[in-house]
Amino acid sequence: MARANLSFEGGDSLFHQMTPFSKLLFILSISFVAIFNTNIYVGVGLFLLCFFIASFCTGVPLKKYWVLGRIILPFILILAVVFPFFYGGQATTGSDIVAIATPFKDLTWAALGFGALLALRFMSLALVGLSFAFTTHPTDMVQNLSGRGWDYRLVHAPVLGLVLFPAFLELGREISITQRIRDLGQDTNWLKRKLIRVKHLTFAMLVMGLRNGQTQAMALDIRGYGAHKTRTFMREVPKHRAGEIFAWLFFLLSVIYLLYEFNPETMQWNIGP
Repeated sequence: MARANLSFEGGDSLFHQMTPFSKLLFILSISFVAIFNTNIYVGVGLFLLCFFIASFCTGVPLKKYWVLGRIILPFILILAVVFPFFYGGQATTGSDIVAIATPFKDLTWAALGFGALLALRFMSLALVGLSFAFTTHPTDMVQNLSGRGWDYRLVHAPVLGLVLFPAFLELGREISITQRIRDLGQDTNWLKRKLIRVKHLTFAMLVMGLRNGQTQAMALDIRGYGAHKTRTFMREVPKHRAGEIFAWLFFLLSVIYLLYEFNPETMQWNIGP
């Protein structure tokens, strides 16, 4: 069985050759469009774009995406199945013709489309987020963003996420195995057993996060990180002109689309009482 492993994968793909800043710009654009989009067709197109990038622009096998993506699959299914019952005309996702009759509420095609839109939204964010994690070396990210004048404390926060998240996954796996070996909570019901295990797991991961964060911070302070503008050069960051143009072009397109979305004459959001 494949194990979840969120770590940098070396390569020379389009995404590998883009600078961390341009990738962050692209992800920011994807995120805002996905969150504020209200059109099902735009949602499908955005997901297909993210899927295309993950498949052909990162050099990472789709199997690795699946191993990590399946963790959030239950949450996505809940969005697609449960949220149509709460649809109130929030998006242009279909007609008002009844598609499925249930004892609770008759679901229209628009309601089903609303659930699908939410699922597409989070699948797009998951794909583009994993693409960034798989193709961005933490060292390159620190150097590139620091070179742009970002405060090293702000740069260090997302880098810690890239560095420590794999360790958190491994720790969680080891704690779960240990709990099963010791039969922790086996004499209780299913729900209470889960709560007991989650309590111990959360405490252990919190302590490890604080300890590792403190260790990283002390290492930076000892090396005088951020004390001088030209002191922390590490290595040459790869650049790719086509990738830079692509990121900025998509950013401009996302701004134009968001202006269209929030235009009072074209806004599809139902924010009234």
